[in-house]
Amino acid sequence: MTPPTDRLLLLDLDGTLADSLGVMKDVYFRFMASVGRAGNDAEFDRLNGPPLDEGVRILKEIHGLDVPLAELRARYHALVDAVYLSAPPARDARPLLESAKQRGWTTGVVTSNTEARARAWLDGTGLAPLVDMVIGGDSVANGKPAPDPYALALRRAGCAARDALAVEDSAQGAASALAAGIPTLALVHDPKRPLAWPNGATPIDGLAAVRRWIESKPG
Repeated sequence: MTPPTDRLLLLDLDGTLADSLGVMKDVYFRFMASVGRAGNDAEFDRLNGPPLDEGVRILKEIHGLDVPLAELRARYHALVDAVYLSAPPARDARPLLESAKQRGWTTGVVTSNTEARARAWLDGTGLAPLVDMVIGGDSVANGKPAPDPYALALRRAGCAARDALAVEDSAQGAASALAAGIPTLALVHDPKRPLAWPNGATPIDGLAAVRRWIESKPG
């Protein structure tokens, strides 16, 4: 457990700290092709948020896939593992984390990806020393949009929800953070394709805006 803090920055991984949406979308389409189905952007967007295993369960149900769930999950994870570490950090990811650490913030990643994959990515990009904790989709019984991942992060950090800040790029992720009582910034990737953000989420246009928000707080 990290020392108790009154400044906690919690970042989603895919599409937020990691510029991995392109990689994950390619995996989704390759998976759908492997089961003889056609994927689409809207479906991928709806699956951006919940843990991967839950996303595969949803795909099996929606598309009536006549393959055991365990086999489908293993296939999806294998596709992700083959390419995931090639995803670069998002623009301004390092400057944001460095600024937060310089100002005494505890930092964490709260992701629907697995904890091991998130840690491997952080190690590979050199960002691991700037991140104090990782909460994966497999760290809790109920993933996003349930509040459990963010509630666990608050407990591990010994931080009150009002003293934390979450950054998410999906509506389900934002709903998870807000349900845990955490002020939440919503990262907008494409203003021409707006998401239906939950009430209380504050839209931003990039991680530089998060850095400005942190640097505006009194020391």
